[in-house]
Amino acid sequence: MSTPPQQPGFGHPQQSPQWGPPPPQKQRNGWKIATFVLGGLFFVSCTANVVNSSDRDESADAKPKATQSAEAKAAVPTSAPAAKPKAAEKPKPEVTEELPVTITAAKAPFKKTVFHDSDNYTSLKVTVTNNTDEKISVNPLYFEVKDADGVKYTTEVFGGETDLRAVDLFKGEKASGTITVKGKVDAVKVYYRKDGFGTSYSAPVK
Repeated sequence: MSTPPQQPGFGHPQQSPQWGPPPPQKQRNGWKIATFVLGGLFFVSCTANVVNSSDRDESADAKPKATQSAEAKAAVPTSAPAAKPKAAEKPKPEVTEELPVTITAAKAPFKKTVFHDSDNYTSLKVTVTNNTDEKISVNPLYFEVKDADGVKYTTEVFGGETDLRAVDLFKGEKASGTITVKGKVDAVKVYYRKDGFGTSYSAPVK
């Protein structure tokens, strides 16, 4: 015996037809796509900003060489002014200690007397000054003459007409006259011995 077909609404619930908006699963997929697109745009924008910033930095660094050279020179500190050299100290005048007896000597013409039979003599003019507190004696025989070869000559007892006379000198006094030696002598130095036996003093012949 066959079962008769069941009418809708009897025994089983009636299924609603498939109409209306897409299932919720499809909506979630659309939001994911939109989020991905927005993130890509944000990334591209950030990358462009970084590139622009780098370009600005490079353009700022790319200065003309002349400007960089001028700035480098300006950065170099100038050397400090050289110290002024100290003024040269003036040499102090030499203090010459005064000798007890000073003499000077110079060439002079020989003037013969009755005691000379020729002109083969040499005369020198000398000056003796006494700087001591004591009396000193001066005599033509207290002198010697040295020539350019170092040879010494004694003075003549009978000198020239202008020879020095024997005299005593007190402090500050002086005596002048000539002394005479025999021969033509190239005299370079004269020696005087105080009182004939004391200290010897010398002077170059001028």
